[in-house]
Amino acid sequence: MSNRIALILVFLAACSAGVAKNVDLVTLPGRDTVQLTIYNSEDLTLVKETRQITLKKGVNQLQFSWANTLIDPTSVMFRVLEHAGQVELLDTVFPGQKPQHLIWNIDSKFEGQVKVEVSYFTSGLTWSMDYVGISDADETKMHFRGYVRVFNNSGEEYDNAQVRMIVGTINLVEKIADLARRRGLDPAGLRMKDLSKLRTQALLEVGGKAEKEAEELDRKPQSGPRGVVKEGLSEYFLFSVAGTESVPNGWSKRMQAVEAVDVPFDIVYRMRAYQYGPRPVRFLIWRNDDEHKLGESPLPDGQVNLYRQLAPVGLPPLADDGGRPSDGLAFVARQQIRYVPIKAEIEINTGPDDLVVYETRRMRMERINFTFRWIDNPRREVVVGWDEKALWNDTIRNYRTKPITFELRRRWDGDVDYQSEVKSTLFDYRTVETTFTIPARSKTDYPATVTTHMGSNKRQDRVELQ
Repeated sequence: MSNRIALILVFLAACSAGVAKNVDLVTLPGRDTVQLTIYNSEDLTLVKETRQITLKKGVNQLQFSWANTLIDPTSVMFRVLEHAGQVELLDTVFPGQKPQHLIWNIDSKFEGQVKVEVSYFTSGLTWSMDYVGISDADETKMHFRGYVRVFNNSGEEYDNAQVRMIVGTINLVEKIADLARRRGLDPAGLRMKDLSKLRTQALLEVGGKAEKEAEELDRKPQSGPRGVVKEGLSEYFLFSVAGTESVPNGWSKRMQAVEAVDVPFDIVYRMRAYQYGPRPVRFLIWRNDDEHKLGESPLPDGQVNLYRQLAPVGLPPLADDGGRPSDGLAFVARQQIRYVPIKAEIEINTGPDDLVVYETRRMRMERINFTFRWIDNPRREVVVGWDEKALWNDTIRNYRTKPITFELRRRWDGDVDYQSEVKSTLFDYRTVETTFTIPARSKTDYPATVTTHMGSNKRQDRVELQ
């Protein structure tokens, strides 16, 4: 039973002249189930508890206390899950002499145990996501895991709780304003009491929509182990960690939420001086889709830690039970990723690689296509326009023992005509993009003729492929 939330049932027997007789004081048993739905962007958590209470015929009183917790008392709700036709909640009373308490008056035509649900919003429960990827020694596939860490500073202990997370921005202000208008209220002039009720209703609608879509997902045939229920929504999505976890107050709990084995990935070298600096950088790239053993849901923001297995292929250990890398691993990269939709790419920058070298040289340059104009005082002919024609050669050297994919993007300022025998495309109006496959221990040259129109010869800022 909770250490800080007290629930006491008081039975008031039917009596004459309104005098209560045979008052029974019953301490409720512990929670049967607890469900935590954490709305991270709002620092709010919807808690749903179920308990078995014993009712007698007549009016019963149920007392709820939230002392030393961050529970929002305006959000506390009581619902009968069994014998609903025989048990009625008459009213809710906040006794002035007992702060941080409320009393439910319950009229029961049934005598015996009844299952009830108590729900409320509390603060202080948050979560964060982190990922661990461990590749094989040949860097062709990886074991990819995602972990949710739940932090509990709510003041309440939650034992054997089902943990769910609403991921994404809820736009709560807009939802409250919409609910207010639907009720004929002015969103700008809401009283505190109305604002609290509308906030609760808006959050319940968000959670209800997520639950409904998750139930529809449950009805669809599943392939492979279930593990985690995750459903993508238009604005946000729901993670439900399978099983139950105890989340003590003042502590954090780390839970595995994503696992994919033998995830294939690509290694791509990118040369973009305007973005990454003067050296090529190495990327590990895979997608959040079925082909890469993922794609069940979008992936939340989180930190990715990548390691490479040093032991020969086929030897375990990938990681210990806590997700921490075991011996025989080399650190590769650490990077924060943003929300990854289904089918979107995950790109991890592992930094420059000394075994891949890029050089660019201007081989020659000449000025041609002069444009002249006569001017007076003194009268003479002057140059007002011309073209600068340059031959550039880029060289990529691969000192690795395997072929590599190399992406080159170069930006050119001004009005440029670009010509090369190597197939090139435009990434944008001033950036030329080319992709190469460089064999192992070899080099590739990329010659190009770049003609820049100067002065009156210039028409607009753009690159045109010839």
